[in-house]
Amino acid sequence: MLSHGNGGGGAVRATNRLFHALDGERADLRMHVDFRHGDDPRVITNTGPLADQRRSLRIQVDEIPAVTAGHPHPELFAPATQSALTARRIDAMGADIVDVHWMNFGYLSIEQLGRIRTPLVWHMHDMWVFTGGENYTDDGPGARWRSGYSTPSPYPLRWDVERWVYRRKEKHWRTPSHLIASSSWMAGMAQASPLTGAWPVSVIPNPLDTDTYAPGDGRAARQILGLPPDVPLVVVLLPTHRDDPRKGFDLLREAMQYLHASHPTIELAVVGHAAPPADWTTGLPRTHWLGRQDDAGCIAAYRAADVVVVPSRQDNSPQTATEALACGTPVVAFDTTGLPDFVSHEQTGYLAEPADAQDLARGIAWVLADGDRRARLGNEARTLAVARWSPQVVARAHLELYARILAESGSTSATPRLAP
Repeated sequence: MLSHGNGGGGAVRATNRLFHALDGERADLRMHVDFRHGDDPRVITNTGPLADQRRSLRIQVDEIPAVTAGHPHPELFAPATQSALTARRIDAMGADIVDVHWMNFGYLSIEQLGRIRTPLVWHMHDMWVFTGGENYTDDGPGARWRSGYSTPSPYPLRWDVERWVYRRKEKHWRTPSHLIASSSWMAGMAQASPLTGAWPVSVIPNPLDTDTYAPGDGRAARQILGLPPDVPLVVVLLPTHRDDPRKGFDLLREAMQYLHASHPTIELAVVGHAAPPADWTTGLPRTHWLGRQDDAGCIAAYRAADVVVVPSRQDNSPQTATEALACGTPVVAFDTTGLPDFVSHEQTGYLAEPADAQDLARGIAWVLADGDRRARLGNEARTLAVARWSPQVVARAHLELYARILAESGSTSATPRLAP
């Protein structure tokens, strides 16, 4: 397995969870990363007296194209000009399958990826694989990636850096890789791209330890977090920036204004931020700012909640949703992008009209209105989580795919080795 890191970030968390799920099925695997956390000897990184300096330099150099072009979203753009590994080194690792995960920040270049000869699968944790360098961008019918960047950029760029990145992918990616999408939304976009439309795609969700993320004593969880025991409680986890429009914090704020006017006893708990933004003032419910939490704290928040809200405008496979559902807590989200793969409307939660804050508030109120219904939603959520996302289920789906790819490539290996 190849990944930029093995600690922090949604894509990296998903990669780590798959690593442990496959390990539970006794797969022969190793992981190579650029940033290493922990001391697992199977997780390998570049070492040496200048390793840290080279890593920092790669990241800085990889930022140059977006900055020089004047791209408006350089934080969501990766030109992949730098590489911590060469294709020759990857092929020499002796793996039967190379499983690529998030590889930006100068970890793997477009050119080196195109030279790998070992059978390769690629997990699409965001849109980068089929775009001109954007990790997330417009997914509508007029999106530039749908036309192979033949249309002019909507931005006043000094040069079309997106088209340049896309043309490099066209040039160097001659052999299709097998793509793995964790949502049908992501798979559909890959199939709609001129670059990857003919590549094979499988939809396999990210695994989740459903023994750890499980229902528990909600009252005890509230006590741990210092939350009131008897109020209707809405929980939202926002580990990223509040002003990221994709994550929809502004829509949550608007929905909570509607709710406060009609249901003044409802309170909100926010995980990920310790203080309110400047515009979190009048007309909003009492809010508990819980700051960053470790896994145990997040599990306590899910158990403490009557309902968890995922207000994203655009999301591939938010683990906040799957984690909450595994804890038996209904989820309210928008009926958009990857979210319908995880939240079943009026079965495990509520799917509001996209970007409609009033309908989001309506969904929250609907879940809170009936305790028996809320319990039924939670039970259904837990059943779905175990059936779809438990490590054994997801690992076996991956191993079956790896075996099929090896059979198609003519390999005689019975047990795929994912070792660098």
